[in-house]
Amino acid sequence: MRSMIWTGCAWLMAAVAAVVSAPGGRAEDAFSCCEIPCRLLDPLGQDPVWTGRTDALLLWRDAPQSAPLFDAIDPETLDPAGVALNAADFQSGMAAGPRFALFRHTGDMGAVEFNFLRVQSFRASQSLPAVEDGLGYYDTTPHGLYCCDTVYPRAGATGLLTSSLQSAEVNRRFPTDGRLGWLMGFRWVEWNDALGLASLTTYDLETPYTNSYLTQTRNDLYGMQVGADSILYGLGRSIRVEGIGKAGIFYNDARQSSRFLTGETGESLAVSTAVGRAAFVGELGVTGVYDVTERISIRAGYAIFWLGGLALAPAQYKVNDLCPNNPIRGATDTAGSVVVQGLSLGLEGRW
Repeated sequence: MRSMIWTGCAWLMAAVAAVVSAPGGRAEDAFSCCEIPCRLLDPLGQDPVWTGRTDALLLWRDAPQSAPLFDAIDPETLDPAGVALNAADFQSGMAAGPRFALFRHTGDMGAVEFNFLRVQSFRASQSLPAVEDGLGYYDTTPHGLYCCDTVYPRAGATGLLTSSLQSAEVNRRFPTDGRLGWLMGFRWVEWNDALGLASLTTYDLETPYTNSYLTQTRNDLYGMQVGADSILYGLGRSIRVEGIGKAGIFYNDARQSSRFLTGETGESLAVSTAVGRAAFVGELGVTGVYDVTERISIRAGYAIFWLGGLALAPAQYKVNDLCPNNPIRGATDTAGSVVVQGLSLGLEGRW
């Protein structure tokens, strides 16, 4: 899937370069800068008061960090025989969502920017095939999920990982009269993660039962960011290429809630914890822009987001103790990171 994204980006950049370099192309003779100087936030010299952008984001997230969930069973010794299901196996499909940006030009060749995006429902599912010979799988060793000692093999297991991304930011775009500009602002980022597992036990039992496990995490990141925006090629032309980069150190209000329901006794055990930690948020993007008219443009590009210092659902299994007849203990692991990348398609208007 990532190779498809990179291929798409390469195709986009090649297409933009071909049109720009075409002899007699519109990029050379339309919407050129005249009386008002061309600059980063006014690439055609129109001196607008407002600029609005709306994009559709088509994103993929990377697989979680490695965390064994179920082990296979050696048919001769009945001992664990390697990992049968790992959290890294949960590769999410594409998720889509909107991004809106509004610029209020300040009259000094700068602007104030409001930016919001929301991408829901990254989903990945995995299952272990059911067995009938009593071998099956063990919950992760040396204990089980949530540190419950494994007693019976599991005849089968299924899992579902869901995630979502949301962000809002306000930036000051500092005055510039060229193709490169700087920005600084405040940003809030929310990353939610949930992993649910269910395992069926039938081995040497008259009544089979299902154990279920669910961990949900929420990360609210608040902080200041700095960045640079630029027109990489085509300032003053109707076809151009823009690039942007942002980064900042954030405070992460991280929370996790975990629950273990045993089908053997019907007992439900739960724990919730929270912690505050430093985190990192970075964003890079490159966009091709084509001016349909003097006021309306089509935009297509590639964006990548990197979040570090997160509480991710698969990592919480190793820090929670949810075992019948034992003290309940819990913690919030914030050593996770996630990369989200993909394509953006949208429109821009200036007035």
